Amino acid sequence: MKKILENIEKDELLEYYRSSNGKFAVGNFIGINNDFAIFSSISPFGRFEGYRFIKIEDLKNIGKKKLYLEFMKKRIEERKSKDCKSIILKKDRFFKELFKYFIKNKIELRINLESDIISYGYLIKNSKNFFHIKWYDENNENSEEILQINQIKSIEIGKNVIKNIAVEGGKVEKNKIIEASGSPHGNVIFQDNDYTLIYENDLFYGDENFLILKTSDIWEITEKVTLIETEDIFLEKIFPNIEKMNMKEILKKCFENKLLVHFEYEKSYYEKYGIIEKYDKDKIILKEIDKMTGIFISKSEILIKDISFLFVRNCRVLRVVE
Repeated sequence: MKKILENIEKDELLEYYRSSNGKFAVGNFIGINNDFAIFSSISPFGRFEGYRFIKIEDLKNIGKKKLYLEFMKKRIEERKSKDCKSIILKKDRFFKELFKYFIKNKIELRINLESDIISYGYLIKNSKNFFHIKWYDENNENSEEILQINQIKSIEIGKNVIKNIAVEGGKVEKNKIIEASGSPHGNVIFQDNDYTLIYENDLFYGDENFLILKTSDIWEITEKVTLIETEDIFLEKIFPNIEKMNMKEILKKCFENKLLVHFEYEKSYYEKYGIIEKYDKDKIILKEIDKMTGIFISKSEILIKDISFLFVRNCRVLRVVE
């Protein structure tokens, strides 16, 4: 695998896999740091979200020149564009007008089905009980399907295609935990008897997006008791020569800058999220953040030699607001 990586162009967009369950991340190959391959990480909606360090021996395969990567290139360019619009809709026709906007402007939708299959497509037509979708991902390129509403778990709209969605005269309910499948965190923009629109800003997702759920699928909406304030940063300034830095140097920079990090170690695939509270040459103390509640829950001692995966996010933790 090391020889294969050394022959990859640095500007080539890739799918890279570190497990055998089909899950992958998208980004560019940055370089090799001792036993680790370094990749940039791009969110499904085209936003740079940080760097991933993966043990070379744990890399399962690399995907190149695939149709999904062509879609991702488009989303990355859309993210850079200034053409992305904000829309304001009236309360009494909110979702009717929102779906009409999707159809008229051919807005890309990320659709999560009840079968847990995620596909991309455009809305062609809709009624109270059905959505007519034109798919365009690798599995369903240019095919069409009429879906019953109860087959759809959620619909996501990225900030690569819509800058903001607002309600005329409406009040946004901020910092909520929505008790539904996946328990998304964010702001409730609008809700009626059929649908709920959420501005999802989960700290661990690395991007913001709009999420439509069926209101009947929501068990409860609760207040987020603790809010961790962060700010986006340019990791290139902190790591100007990242491929030439060893793991200890990377972790020291994460500690000094209070960067949000995600660890797995000892090949256990047990995830830990948080900030590095203490650093020395052989180990770190991680102040852990619970992924569901967003609060600091415990401290873990991690030996640097045991780290098998590190994800350095492009945000700094500022403070905790209670």
